[in-house]
Amino acid sequence: MNTYDIVVAGNGALGLATARALSLQDPELRIAVVGPAGRPGGASVAAGAMLGCYGEVTAPLLRTAPGRAKLAKGMLAARLWPTWLEELNSTLPSHEQVHIHPGTIVFSNAKSGTIEDENYAAIQQAVKEGDEPCEELEPNQVPGLNPAEDCRPKRALFLPREGSVDASRLVRALTLVLEQTPKVSLVDGTVKTLDIHGGRVTGVRLEDGRTIATPRAVLAMGVGTQAVLDEHPDLARRIPRIFCGGGTSLLLQAAKPSLQHVVRTPNRAFACGLHGLPRAGNQLYFGATNTLLARPMLHTTPADMFFLLECVLEQIDQDLCAAQLVAWQAGNRPVTVDTCPLIGPTSVDGLWLLTGTYRDGLFLSPLLGQHLARRLCGQPGLVHDDFLPERKPITLYTLKEACSEALKHYLAMGWEHGIRLPKVGWHRAFPRFYQQMLDSLYEALGEEEFVLPPELLAIVDSNRAAMVPFFRNYYAEVRKAWA
Repeated sequence: MNTYDIVVAGNGALGLATARALSLQDPELRIAVVGPAGRPGGASVAAGAMLGCYGEVTAPLLRTAPGRAKLAKGMLAARLWPTWLEELNSTLPSHEQVHIHPGTIVFSNAKSGTIEDENYAAIQQAVKEGDEPCEELEPNQVPGLNPAEDCRPKRALFLPREGSVDASRLVRALTLVLEQTPKVSLVDGTVKTLDIHGGRVTGVRLEDGRTIATPRAVLAMGVGTQAVLDEHPDLARRIPRIFCGGGTSLLLQAAKPSLQHVVRTPNRAFACGLHGLPRAGNQLYFGATNTLLARPMLHTTPADMFFLLECVLEQIDQDLCAAQLVAWQAGNRPVTVDTCPLIGPTSVDGLWLLTGTYRDGLFLSPLLGQHLARRLCGQPGLVHDDFLPERKPITLYTLKEACSEALKHYLAMGWEHGIRLPKVGWHRAFPRFYQQMLDSLYEALGEEEFVLPPELLAIVDSNRAAMVPFFRNYYAEVRKAWA
């Protein structure tokens, strides 16, 4: 049996960044990073890797203390990226180095209703409060945008200090550095369960039967973390459950340079907004859909492919119909039942969690990796413990607020999918239909203490017969755990 000082379960951006930070904190630590080499369904390699501290801001985010805490972490992470990459690149040959492609343009059009206007205004508010450099652009002269006439942007804001990195390149760079680190081992496999004796971690067991002995383990497996927790039910019910935010992204090869910066809409319709960004060699990345699922999505669907292509060609650049298809990508973002992350130690001695970061995992990886490494080595962390793993689900909405916000998202979905209302008065019937559906959903859930966030309603609506009892039972177990 192999023995290590620390096992990091998960080889996405968060797991790799944590292992790297641990090796710098204490070069004598024996560290194993466990994860499948192919990373099937992982979020990191399929991500656009936008460094979107402000571009991701929404109106609900600014209304609550947990939302403000997430924004504060994003602001700190944004400041760390340049020096963090500089240190990483110092250990890599030039052809493997990772660089920030600077600049993000947030634009708003009329394709998804009022939610887009509200979130655009929230971005402006956060930028002003954070004294972030910005520039209002003429919306019809945004570099790289060539939309259809009925998709022309109404407003555009340039954020010079945001931007993107190549996610696949970043994961490869971190992997190369760790492969060259003497006391770090990369283990091709998947953690299935934990060995826990006397209230403390003694090792991890892999799906193929191998066992690794360790007194400390970090679960940074994204959506895969839930399967490990489910092996330990008494612990699992004390930690907000993790679901899958399945997303589809697209790589195209353009004939000539197109986008100069990230271009994106505000978050809208249960997703992170339409976005495109430049990659090396005139390649372009576009994303992303977001479908909340109980189990990971390993392959994209024709419906998501059609929708994303339609959005790209209509709202970003009509001329890309002549571009060449390079790849479709599918990934799963870890979304907790309260949409807040899980960061820090648990009541099991030696067990730490770093997951549930939803759309922000890769962006936050330099910050959270160093934070967890410092804590594991007995030093003060870099951020407040706002989101410890063992907690009751955080309630971000009243029932009335959740219904109101969900209605905006459902209406936005309708407009984005090109719904047509041919008869006079249907513009009133359309919202009423969704309002009645939402009222019945929340009534069926019968929950007022833990109001399910709007983002997770799609899971319930897709299969009410199974998911209404599931969530009712889940919240009963939560109450029992915290009685």
